[in-house]
Order: sequence, then C-alpha cells, then structure tokens
Amino acid sequence: MKIAIIGTGVAGVNVLKYLSKEKQIKAEILCFDDQKYLGNGRAFQYDDPELLMNYPGNLISMKPNKPDDFVKWIEKNEQDLKLQIHKEADNNASGNQYYSRQLFGKYMTAHFNQYAQKKNVTIINNHVRNVEQLNNGYRISTQDEAFDVDAVFLSPGQFGPMDPYNLTTTPNYIKWPYPLNRVQVDKVKDYAVLGTGLSAVDIVRYLTPELQTKLYLVSRDGKVQSVRGAMQPIRFKYITAAQLEKVKSKNNGFLPLEALKKLFHKEIAHQGIDADRLFKVNRTQPMKAMQFDLAHPQVVGLMQSFVYELSRNAYLIWPFMTRRDKAAFLNNDAGYITAYANPMPESTAVKMMACIEDNTLEILSGIEGIDYKYNKYRIYTKNKEIRVHYVINATGPAKHFKDAIEHNDLIESLVNQDLLIAHPDGGFYVTPLYNEVIAAKGKLNHFYLLGQKSGGVNYMNNGIVELAEEAKRAVKHFKASVLSE
Repeated sequence: MKIAIIGTGVAGVNVLKYLSKEKQIKAEILCFDDQKYLGNGRAFQYDDPELLMNYPGNLISMKPNKPDDFVKWIEKNEQDLKLQIHKEADNNASGNQYYSRQLFGKYMTAHFNQYAQKKNVTIINNHVRNVEQLNNGYRISTQDEAFDVDAVFLSPGQFGPMDPYNLTTTPNYIKWPYPLNRVQVDKVKDYAVLGTGLSAVDIVRYLTPELQTKLYLVSRDGKVQSVRGAMQPIRFKYITAAQLEKVKSKNNGFLPLEALKKLFHKEIAHQGIDADRLFKVNRTQPMKAMQFDLAHPQVVGLMQSFVYELSRNAYLIWPFMTRRDKAAFLNNDAGYITAYANPMPESTAVKMMACIEDNTLEILSGIEGIDYKYNKYRIYTKNKEIRVHYVINATGPAKHFKDAIEHNDLIESLVNQDLLIAHPDGGFYVTPLYNEVIAAKGKLNHFYLLGQKSGGVNYMNNGIVELAEEAKRAVKHFKASVLSE
C-alpha cells in the first residue's frame, strides 16, 4: 500500500509512529509538510525560548503511556540543548517544571526522525495543493508532482486566525502573534492585545520586559485561565467507557446532558473535589482569581487534573450528545470546565500580577468595537476607551473554515469538491472515535482527518496527549479495515 500523511505536527508524527510499528500492513509511507514545520508542526516552531509550554514537562509526552518521556529525553540530551535558556530556573511550590515550546519542538523532531529515516518512508517538502478522489484511492498534488496513494491521514493543524473586528488591512495590526520573535517591539508605543487566553499570556511574557508603556489585554469577558496547581493522579470511577455505554443503551445511543451531570457530580464527590468553592472563583477579576489559585495549589491542581482526564475521555461523550444538549452545555456549563482546562504556568501568573500592580498591564472586559483614526486604534469597552498604536490579535484560531482569514489551497479544494463538509460545531464531519472523513456522498474509504479541524465531532481534542491517542485510534481502525478487505 501507499499511505500519505499530510502534516507532521503532533497528530501526523504519531500516525507515522503507529504505522511504522504496524507489522501486518506492508506500506510505503509518504510524509508531506513544509520544511520549517517538518516534525514539529506550526505550534512548536522556532520561537523565543521565553515562551513556555503551559504543561509541566512530566505531563507532555509523545508517548501517552510514558508521560515522563520528554523529561527523560532532556536528561539524555542535556549537554547539547543549552538547557539554561529553555528551562524555568527551578521547580515551584507545586512541583511543576516548565520548558520552552521551542525545546518541545526539538523533542518532537527527534521523535519524528526515529521513524522518518526508515526505508519505507519518503519525505516530500513541497506544499500539498490538492487531493482528489480516484476510483481506488487518492491523488495528491503539490506544485511540482502528483502521487497516487491508497490511504490519506490528513493532519493539517489548526485553522488560521479569525479577524473579528475586520482589522487585517489596517496599519500596525498583527493578525497572528506567532512566532513572537519576529515582532519588533517599539518600546515607547502603546500596545493592546485582543484576547485574554494563553496566547495573550505569552505576549505578556514577551512584551512587558521591553515596553516602557502600559500593555492592555482586552476581551469580551476579561477572564484569565486558572494558574497551574499541583497535578495529581486521577482515575475515574463513574465517567468510564462502561458507564457511558450503559447510559447510551438506555437512551437510544445518546448521552443526555442530565445523565452526564449526574455522573459528573458523582465523580467530583468521589475524587474529593470542592467544586462549589472552585466554580465560585470569579475569573473576570484576574488579580483575585490568580491570587486564589496560587494560594491553593492542591485544591486547584486536583480540579485541573480532573479536567485533564475528562478531556482525554471527551471523544467518548461529545459525539453522542444531542444538538440541544450540546448548546445547553456550551451556554451554561462549559465555562466552569474550560477555566481549568489549559492553566498558565505559575511564574507567568506572578509576572502578570506584578505588572498589574505596577500599572504596566491592564486587563479590560466588555469590548464593544475598534476604530482606526489618526494613526491610532480606538478600542471601546463598556467602561472606557483606550488608544494604542499597535494591536495584536490573540483571539486564537478560527473554529470554522468560513471564519479563517488565511488562505489554504488544500482545505479550500477539499471543501469545493465536497470531500470536506463543514460541521456546525466547528471543523468538518468525521466519524466519532475513528476520524474517518464523511464527505457529501458518504464516508470516504481510508481517509482520516485528525486534530483541530475535526473539533466539531471531537471536542477538546487539541492537546498533545489527546492528539496522540486520536492518531492511535485512527491507525488501529485503518489496520482493522484493511485486514478485513
């Protein structure tokens, strides 16, 4: 067989790994990606070492069954890594050790090279422009060549940025912050960041040491993520595959939101989590929220550990909820979970709090609009107007293809051919559990879509471990389908 892997970020590298370990299928594997993203993807490209992973080193591994693999790789290669610029100085009070994104990218590349150097693997650096469906497979076209293959694993990473305020064509607007090391900081000018999530937090770390002016973070709700606490092992008793199957069997294959809430509260009680106390923390008051988190690392860390485990099981839950229940969850409940899903490092919170106290950072909520007049942006919130020279968009990648402002030949072609169909919850339609692409004419044979662009079906699937496990399930399904033919 000939198998194509398009995109070699976290999902693509794991597909290559699991295919390479598969002895029952003899295949030639073609890996397609741009040279600068080969083996590490866009998320972990070269950037300023000041930008930290938001997960401690012992929780981010390309081997889900070996969570300390990244740390062991560091220990093995420490002499060659210039570790002092990639590592936070010391473990903090919660016992967490953080490393730079750039360093994790090097680890990913080393992981990729283990398998990319095998005789049956070919690397193609030309950008993929199109994939067409043939009678018995697919044709992949770059700007120079075409390749006929039997199977496709498409792992193209995230959609590009949104432009919620139509600012792309205005001066001094940075539509996407990464890589941040290309941003030339004008020290005496005023900057505003759209968004208060993890990308905004990265920008605080990068800009505030340079700026002589105040930095503004502006969003609709002004909420900040929780601060990482002491992570603890969690093993679910009630939110398990077996329990979920029981609920589905009683409800025609669906998981009603009320039944899920009962399992959730049972699990919370079983794990000894003080959810009422945690859910009352007002994250629209960033200073108080960060102070609370730093003062209660065990309590907060237990909740974060719970949500971490929940995200690993989300693929068993989200696809089997009704549209009404999904909407109710997103409107009423999701915020309580997502606040603890991607915590910021403790040192970042300390830095932000110091900047707020010395008035070099202000976090504003209630954004209502933005104008550009007389060489400055005027940002209107419910309570005040601010004027700045530069605006950095940190609202994150688009969830929907129609909202992404970056042109993508491949995705656009697949949409135009009706091979990818937009999902109302984001991304494109795939089968639950196994990520087979569902086109306008039905499920495609041996064509898989992994990562954020399948996020409408696979909620919370964009973490490193979640992507690795998603790749493993897809390859396992592919093997079963090939052997049954």
